[in-house]
Amino acid sequence: MAFGIMFHHFHGPSHKKTQGSISSKQLQKIIIFLKKNYNLINANDFLYKFINKKFEKKDVCLTFDDALKSQVDIALPVLYREEIQAFFFLYSNAFEKNFNKLEVFRDFRTTRYKKIDLFYEDFFFKFKKEYPKKYKIFKESNIKKYLSKYTFYSFKDRQFRFCRDKILSKKHYEALMLNLMKDKKYNFVKEKNKILMSKQDVKRILNYNQLIGLHSHAHALNMDKLNYNEQLLDYKKNLTFFKKNFKITPKSMSHPYGRYNQSSLKALKKIGIKLGFLSNFTKKKIFSSLEVPRYDHIYMTKRFSKNKL
Repeated sequence: MAFGIMFHHFHGPSHKKTQGSISSKQLQKIIIFLKKNYNLINANDFLYKFINKKFEKKDVCLTFDDALKSQVDIALPVLYREEIQAFFFLYSNAFEKNFNKLEVFRDFRTTRYKKIDLFYEDFFFKFKKEYPKKYKIFKESNIKKYLSKYTFYSFKDRQFRFCRDKILSKKHYEALMLNLMKDKKYNFVKEKNKILMSKQDVKRILNYNQLIGLHSHAHALNMDKLNYNEQLLDYKKNLTFFKKNFKITPKSMSHPYGRYNQSSLKALKKIGIKLGFLSNFTKKKIFSSLEVPRYDHIYMTKRFSKNKL
């Protein structure tokens, strides 16, 4: 089955090593493995093959999510050297003053604590103290299967994400995280420019002949809980951002957090999107060109040397 490889965080010069990040050498090692064992093709070719239903079982492409600056600084030069065109899926809210703080929250919990479990201790202590009723709901919830398909997550990783995604409201989650950040004197406004891309970075990606795709405007935690009109408006904002600022009209996308529904697919077709990627590889077949599976790069670093893909 044709699929994509999903990359997020990288470490190296000017970018600290964080939970799940990889180096340029690890990226290059993955590329060498894919070239040897699969048909690693450029993003435009992958898009063409899916539009025309000509994809082959061993076709694979590289994808980068979330508008992360480390991708430009560390991964892009590797792509250039290897002459590979990848997909870069960007959410447009990342370029606004009132931006989605998901990535600064991630940076905070992985750089201001020696171990991620120490962050979880602080998080759940403050969660219990500030929102006791919601904490009680969490403790009574059965989360054994939540995100279990993402085998690289520890149980505590999944507990945290369950609270963030299912128990706490966006307002309460952000308030809790901002309190923790204040305790550690973490300036998220200052750190944002080190973590997220700028418009100049996007121009650099385009100059390197990479392919830009949509990743929604606001990067909502639960896109599948929004109705059709809400999703359509969000994706239209994302599309308009690239048309207005870079004179391009993306035809590809990836689903934020891998969450979508039939309304998502309808909205994406409405605005002319031809290719969409999931964030996992759990489906046994490709149901549509907007539901193409991907392997996470964390999975790749653990499995590619054993040739088990």
